[in-house]
Order: sequence, then structure tokens, then C-alpha cells
Amino acid sequence: MESHLRTLAETADTTTDETTGSGRGAISLRGWSMSGRQGDVFADVDLDVPAGSLAIIRGSGGTGKTSLLLSLAGRMRVSAGTGSVGGHDIRRQARAVRSCVSVGHVAGLTDLEKDFTVAQHLAERLIMLQPWYKPWVSKSSLREVIEVIRETITSASDVINRLPADTFSAADAEDADFLIDAEGSTFVSDLSELQKFLLEFSLASLSQPPVIVLDNIDFLRERRDRARAWAGLLIYQELRRKRDPDNPLTLVVTCEDSGDIGLVLEALETEISPASVLECELG
Repeated sequence: MESHLRTLAETADTTTDETTGSGRGAISLRGWSMSGRQGDVFADVDLDVPAGSLAIIRGSGGTGKTSLLLSLAGRMRVSAGTGSVGGHDIRRQARAVRSCVSVGHVAGLTDLEKDFTVAQHLAERLIMLQPWYKPWVSKSSLREVIEVIRETITSASDVINRLPADTFSAADAEDADFLIDAEGSTFVSDLSELQKFLLEFSLASLSQPPVIVLDNIDFLRERRDRARAWAGLLIYQELRRKRDPDNPLTLVVTCEDSGDIGLVLEALETEISPASVLECELG
């Protein structure tokens, strides 16, 4: 299966790293291919993603989107091609790649525990990131992280609410219940699908990785929720850019239909400034 790269919007800083020959912190794939017993999973993917960009990998079911996502995260082996993330050779330095690429959402890999609260999930992840001799987190630290999640969801909803009234159908226009409380005491089983998606993304972002990958944003069935999800990702990316300009967040997201991203980018055009927005089509 061949890939076709289409640039939706581009204002990229393409400064070249003399060591890697690619953009600083960039993802670079050449002839990236994976095959199995039944043939090609994907083939001959060429992709360059500057640091701080949003890359959208689009394709119908069965075109290898999830496998491609996990391969560039250093979690699946490919059959051919060259690839690097942040200067690390993906095929030769998979462990180093895994340390700088977090997985934000992949069904079966990042699934949340339904009997855990939001706070419990966040505390568990924060403890994993701390030295072994500090097996606890303060309530203030948890509240700070929870507040960022709440602000992101609220901001994403505000963006969608600014769009023209006829942008969404009547069903799409209904506001989702806001369930994440300030203490994080809401159980995962009570969260909406959008909130679960953003919680998974938040857990992946706690280590401040250079790259976060997220699979199948289309699992959010409501069009309005998909738009909120795109807005939430872009808003968080902008927050990260402002707080840590030397360590911008690069996002790689797979989907079947990227139609809603244009609406979100238009609504956010005065508020965000991604390095670029790229689309890679598999098929």
C-alpha cells in the first residue's frame, strides 16, 4: 500500500540537524514498509514531520494505520526502510525511540481501568515517573494536572461553540456532560468517550515527551466530539509550546476521515500556531 502526502497547512521551521540530516526533533521515514504472511501491511511510506507539528495519517480500515503508528513509536518492527525520531534510528534504537514517543490512545494498549478514578489513574502514572523512593504524589500535584485536563476540555468545547450554528446537526450540537471534578474522584466508568480519550492523552503527556501518537480518533462516534478532540489536542499543543518553547510537542494522529480538522483549525487560527499540519494518506 502506497502513501500519498498532502500538506494541509504549512509554516514549518525546517532547520536541519547536521547529524541526522532532518528537521530538529522531526520524524523522518523513507521507504517505510511492513509485510506479513498475507502481504503488505503498508509499503513505501515517506514522511517528514517537523517538531511541533500535527501529522494526520488517514486511511480506511485495514490500510495499516495502527501498525504504522506503533512502528514509528518503536513498538513494532518493519520489514524495510529507514526511519528516525528525534535523531534516533527507529530500527536500531527502538528503546531510545520508546523513551521519547508516548502512546496516547491505541485500543487494547492504553485502555483505562473502569474501576479507577481519574485521580487514581493520574497518581499511578505520576508515581511511575518518579524515583523509586517516592511512591506517592501530593494532592496539590494531582489537582494541578486535573485542572489542566478540565481547562483543555472546556476550551475545546468553547471553540466548537463558536462555530456557526449550522456547522453541526441538532444531535451534534448537544453539549456532553462534564464529569471530571476538581478532585478527580469521578470513576472512569462514568466518563464520556471524549473524556476517556483526553484522559489517555493526558496520561501520555505527563512525561513531557517530544512526540505523542494517537490512533483512530474516529472511535468517537459523535462528530462534535471528534471536533472537540481535535481542538483539545491542538490547544494542549499550544499550551506546551508556550510553557516550554524549546521542547514543542509533535502529534501523530490516525483517522479515516479528517474532515473536521479544517473547521477546528479555522476556529483556532488566531489562538494556535502549529509548526505545520500534514496529512499522509494510506491506501
